[in-house]
Amino acid sequence: GLFTLTAGLRGSYWSWNKEFIVSPRASLALIPNFNEKFTFRVATGLYYQAPFYKELRDTVCDAANNYVVQLNRNIKSQRSIHVVLGGDYSFRALDRPFKFTAELYYKKLDHLVPYEVDNLRVWYSGQNEAKGYAAGLDMKLFGQFVPGVDSWLTFSLMKTQEEINGVKLPRPTD
Repeated sequence: GLFTLTAGLRGSYWSWNKEFIVSPRASLALIPNFNEKFTFRVATGLYYQAPFYKELRDTVCDAANNYVVQLNRNIKSQRSIHVVLGGDYSFRALDRPFKFTAELYYKKLDHLVPYEVDNLRVWYSGQNEAKGYAAGLDMKLFGQFVPGVDSWLTFSLMKTQEEINGVKLPRPTD
């Protein structure tokens, strides 16, 4: 079959907290000889998400019940190790091209900044005090259901969890 390897390396330095990060990633795809309509993929990588302003804010309540907000210079980028298994199947139906794609993924998360959602208000803890995971399945049928118009049907399942001080909770986006 035909193998395709794609690899990369991303690095950055953030002077705010003096954090230097390196993110390696790689993807391997195979189009097998027995049927070129299939493509099988495996991908992995280390990814970082630098905190936004609201995640930098460390809010504490003092002895007089006053809230004190300061920016956390010790905060680190949230980190994720991804593993993705996927595949595509290209075919013709109704005399038009279609493609079915499925991906199964697992993401190990750490250095998380926990947050709570209260209606429209999102409150961040301002600390890298959680770890967790996200796992799921994404499936997509892409094609021209109506001639000349690209469209798709998508079905996804996801489960997330984070652990804060030994307590396991679903992430707010679960």
